[in-house]
Amino acid sequence: MPKSTKYSTIRTKKYNERHEVFFSRAYRNKSIQDGLIIFLTEEDHRGTNGVHGKNGDKLNRFLKRTAQKAWSSYYKKTKEDFIKRYGQNYL
Repeated sequence: MPKSTKYSTIRTKKYNERHEVFFSRAYRNKSIQDGLIIFLTEEDHRGTNGVHGKNGDKLNRFLKRTAQKAWSSYYKKTKEDFIKRYGQNYL
């Protein structure tokens, strides 16, 4: 994953909760294998506006779009390849 001010690519004191960007039962392991994991603050992970919170859709969509772009670029794959691996297009 590319660097961002919204998350960390390494575990730190502030960003200490690991999040697999594609976290459903079907895609969690693929996300780990492909390096699509980040570290979030507790609030950004489980808070009301966090990716698993009731108002977290905006952050969740941002992370999925960013991850798809990074995956496609890193693995030199197409949108169709991404859909085969992760079930849908997020761009």
